[in-house]
This record gives sequence, C-alpha cells and structure tokens, in this order.
Amino acid sequence: MTRRDADQANTGETPVGQALDIVRQALDAFDGGDVPAALALMHEDLVVEAPGGVRVEGREAGAGYSAAFLAAFDDVDVDTHILAEQGQLVVEEYTLTATHTGPLREADGSEHPPSGRRITLRVVEVYRVEGGLIAENRIYYDQTRLARQLAPTL
Repeated sequence: MTRRDADQANTGETPVGQALDIVRQALDAFDGGDVPAALALMHEDLVVEAPGGVRVEGREAGAGYSAAFLAAFDDVDVDTHILAEQGQLVVEEYTLTATHTGPLREADGSEHPPSGRRITLRVVEVYRVEGGLIAENRIYYDQTRLARQLAPTL
C-alpha cells in the first residue's frame, strides 16, 4: 500500500479515478437504457437537486426525476464537453439538444405542453461518489433559456 492509498483509507477519500469510473458506468447504463445497472451504481439515499427548487431523495426517486425530464423529449443528443474528477466529485458539462414532444412538468406543478420545438441547453451536473456509489447529483441549467425555447413568446 502506498502512502497515498493509506491516506485515502484513513480519510475515507475516494481513490483517484474511481469516482470518474463509477459515473461513466452510470452514464453508459442510463444512455443504454439499462435502468437496473444505473440504479445499482446509485446510493439508496441518493439526493438529486435541480433548478426550480427540485430536491428528490432516494435512488428510485432520483432516477425517476431524470427519466421524467427526458420523457418530454425525443431525438435527444448529448454532446459532453467536460467530464472531470476531483476526489469524490465528478463534473460533467454538456450540451443537450432534443425535440420537445411530451409534457414537461416544473417543480411548481406547472406544465409545458409539447411544442414540437427543437431545444439546445447547456447543462452542468456535479456528482458526489461515496463508498463506490453515486450519493449526490446536482444539476444546473438555465430555466429561463429552456422556457423561452419551449414558448418563444415569453
């Protein structure tokens, strides 16, 4: 065991590369539609926070939030610009391009009916990996930009 390995073991720090590998596996499983594999990489007490005051707790609730958001869109394309690790944290920056074909519900209960419009949205997600599982996912995007693309009269 190296000194760095011993330090990580004593502090509970995630070994270099482990957080990034886990997030990549989860993204690949999610993109491939393998929900059980994606869920297996999430902590049972997963916390997901997103724009609009969204905060959901629990593995199934977290996966459900993402699935519900994506269900409002077809022809989804994700172009990842950055996928980087710092200890327990992994940051992903990407551009999401999709066609709005289903209802999109906001945290306040309001709904954007399907518009058929093509949207482009820059998104940043920060994942925290703990004990080999994704324990937290914070999602950042510009809600106003998304709303204006869905209903340009705003």
